[in-house]
Amino acid sequence: MKSVLSKVFNHSKNLDCCLIVYQPYRPLLQLVQDMGQEDQLLTFSWRIVNDSLRTDIAIACLQITCVILQKDSMKQWFAELNIDLDKVQEIVRAIVNLFELWKDWKEKDEMQMLLAKIPKPKPLYKKASSMRD
Repeated sequence: MKSVLSKVFNHSKNLDCCLIVYQPYRPLLQLVQDMGQEDQLLTFSWRIVNDSLRTDIAIACLQITCVILQKDSMKQWFAELNIDLDKVQEIVRAIVNLFELWKDWKEKDEMQMLLAKIPKPKPLYKKASSMRD
């Protein structure tokens, strides 16, 4: 059994699947406290985290929030972080692209189109009138 689990893990790793999920909420709380900012920053960043597909993005969410709320005073705080800002910007771009996609998403129209493409099941029995013929 251990061998099978090891193979599944390695196969998932090769497919670039992450089996360990990191929750960004605790780091987000710590980062906002470190910044010494108000609840609005935390609340808005929390919403962005909730809408994001990846969970290791607290700093990127804070950066987006600071830009939206025009918190220019936080530029120095970000500059002092010992992080790869290119990676943060990559995550920011992914989140912004997701929001752009959602902005143009017309769920009602798209869902109707997708549902129309689903094959309809054939009835298991014939109608009574066609059975008499």
